[in-house]
Amino acid sequence: MNLKRCENGHFFDGDKFPSCPHCAAVGGGQQQATMSYGDTGNGYGPAMTENVTVPMYGQEPQAAPGGFPMQPQMAEPQAGTISLQDAVSRAITAPAPMQQDEEKTVSLYQYKNHADPVAGWLVCIEGADFGSSFTVKSGRNFIGRASHMDIVLRGDNSISREKHAIILYEPKRREFIAQAGESRELFYLNDEVVLNPMRLKQHDILTIGNTRLMFFPCCGEDFSWEDFKKDEE
Repeated sequence: MNLKRCENGHFFDGDKFPSCPHCAAVGGGQQQATMSYGDTGNGYGPAMTENVTVPMYGQEPQAAPGGFPMQPQMAEPQAGTISLQDAVSRAITAPAPMQQDEEKTVSLYQYKNHADPVAGWLVCIEGADFGSSFTVKSGRNFIGRASHMDIVLRGDNSISREKHAIILYEPKRREFIAQAGESRELFYLNDEVVLNPMRLKQHDILTIGNTRLMFFPCCGEDFSWEDFKKDEE
């Protein structure tokens, strides 16, 4: 072996390389690491003690002379640098960057920081949920059998799972409106089929599947939660 040392302090075999392979690798724009290889434990022979330069990420190290496989190990870092192992350890143990809270859609008509206040009620007067009441909130209230609906009527299989009907409260005009949902099935307001938006008033009756619901408003011309908001401001 013709051991040489370049001006940057790297040792290399002059019989194999006309110039320092370490400097050439770094100069090529790919980050490299100096690694030593030793006995692989597979019976190929004694440990090799020379250093080789290999890419730090994504590539296999070059084979040792004679075709013996190499077991790479990180060499000691030079002054003013840290080893790859230390860098990885720091990255693993470093605290995660602060993430912003996921944005959630908040109702325009929330009262202070609390949930939407009640705007009205539907009371079951006929069907599996007889005697039960259901809260109507500001905005759209979807009616169906699925648990994520705003008004859940589980006991009536003739009602669609999702969005069979929609009850809307519009607080600026203080109006309640019945709208057709996304179901193929129909529903009725005072025995009249709802195809277009229809205004709701006290004691109106909605027929959805085999269930009949009577409407009772909380908000209206004489009362609105908006009045309390203005007083607080």
